[in-house]
Amino acid sequence: MRARERHALEGALRDHYRAGEAAAAAPRALVEAVARELARPARPGPLEVAAAQVRRIGAAAWVLHGALVLVVAALALSGAPVSSAAGAVGAALALASLLEVTRSRSSGMAELEAACAVNAQAVACARALVLGCADALALLALALASAGGSGAWTVLAQALAPYLVAFGAGLLAARRVASADATTAAVVAAVGVCASCVALRGLCPAAFVPASALAWWLAATLALAFATLEARSWLRAAESAFADAPLGAASL
Repeated sequence: MRARERHALEGALRDHYRAGEAAAAAPRALVEAVARELARPARPGPLEVAAAQVRRIGAAAWVLHGALVLVVAALALSGAPVSSAAGAVGAALALASLLEVTRSRSSGMAELEAACAVNAQAVACARALVLGCADALALLALALASAGGSGAWTVLAQALAPYLVAFGAGLLAARRVASADATTAAVVAAVGVCASCVALRGLCPAAFVPASALAWWLAATLALAFATLEARSWLRAAESAFADAPLGAASL
């Protein structure tokens, strides 16, 4: 074999084996990617789930929260008594949070989420925690904008009790109705609590004097127990994709 032919053959063989190595690189990359996925935890951690829900909470909830804070700021700047709207603002904050907490069930996604690693129970819990922190800051701002000293604690109780009642009542109503009506029922319940606060303010102003602080904190404690029980019931129902909930007319 001539030297030129030998060099040509060697070059052809070299190109052939290089092409084989390149073709084998793709399966190796796929195997490595699969191995990395298998090495990841089957379920994300609590902080990761909460951070994901911050990005997935709808803009309407944040806009409503911001609007309520602006209303409180406007009342404070105008010199009007902020405490007069404490109960209504507290119930409205619960309404804003209920829109997101009950959204999965209203959109018919509860059954699908129940089969995911981050299921409907984890999603509802994460959203409630994220929005609850935002609500706590808003209620604290309301109390600080109303008055200083002991008056702020009274206003905080007057806002906290309706907030907890509205949140618990909204979850109870959303759990007792058909899936498509869950958010509507929660909103109606929260609006009813808000309207009751406005009516109580007009019919019995003596219930909102600073001397009633102890009674309001007792009411807030009872409301906390009620909201905790309803939140627990909601999370248990979400775990089973609300299997025991009433069915809508369309599914009968």
